[in-house]
Amino acid sequence: MMKILSLHGPKFDTKRMALAAMLIALQIILEKLSIGDPAVLKIGLGFIATALIGFLLGPWIGALSMIINDLISNTLLSSGAMFFPGFTLSAAISGIIAGMFLYQQQINWRRILIYEFFQILITNVFFTTLWLYLMGIGQGSSAMSFMALLMVRLPKEVISWPIEALIVLTLLKAVERAGLKTTFD
Repeated sequence: MMKILSLHGPKFDTKRMALAAMLIALQIILEKLSIGDPAVLKIGLGFIATALIGFLLGPWIGALSMIINDLISNTLLSSGAMFFPGFTLSAAISGIIAGMFLYQQQINWRRILIYEFFQILITNVFFTTLWLYLMGIGQGSSAMSFMALLMVRLPKEVISWPIEALIVLTLLKAVERAGLKTTFD
């Protein structure tokens, strides 16, 4: 019987280190395939690699992978965006959430909907909005209030929830069918 959430993960060995490196590279590429203003409202594909990281590597290697991804993306491969450590914390939390909900779990639509809900609510709605607010990001010359910034960002997050859930469900089911999950267990 599968647990509702899992805090355990695999041993960090050479095979998982190589897998983590490949998934970090995938994450970096998918994050670059985005549209919109990264300071307020960005639509991207990074959520796909986040789910794969959690599914294949668990919460702790997932958190480490997401931290490394954030540091590489926002320092070495930065496209002019400002580095902010709050986003690194969000990345770690995102990896933990993905691993808790997806690692060694039976993948079904209910689990994926709940996973995406918490992932979006905690990392995108709450933390990203908070970091943007603390950084003074907003439209025009004056920074927006937290609530105003939240109201700009919230509709995108509500709309993206079922779309991201459908994409993640389809992808993880394909990974299971292909037997890729057992390759790394």
